[in-house]
Amino acid sequence: MKVNEIVKFLNENELGDVEVLKSEKDLLLVNFYFDLDQDLLAAAKAYANEECEDESSDAWEKEYYLPYLYDFCNDEVLSIVEDITEDLNIAGEFMAFQMKDKSAEYVQFMAIFTNEDSNVSIEEVVKDYIG
Repeated sequence: MKVNEIVKFLNENELGDVEVLKSEKDLLLVNFYFDLDQDLLAAAKAYANEECEDESSDAWEKEYYLPYLYDFCNDEVLSIVEDITEDLNIAGEFMAFQMKDKSAEYVQFMAIFTNEDSNVSIEEVVKDYIG
């Protein structure tokens, strides 16, 4: 597995604290964070305010604000993982951890990279790393 190339690619795409959790000949599991900048937080707030009038309500946070951030981060990471898999001719899969409240400053992800013909799923591998 091209560990250094994958880690470099993740770092170059401004994903934070990239950590190799498991590295084998045909498998790489990494943990990283998508940091939420002020522009993204402002966009999420504007969207939530447009959809829901009561900023102090649970609905504002749980149905609009957090899903906006979560979906944005997922889309960005999906694009990055797809670029890696296409460039290196490998398979990739990722999972995001749910955001708990609106004070969150990042979204945590784990990604697995394998040979294209592998049938290993991320769920099988990450169970030893999440508590």
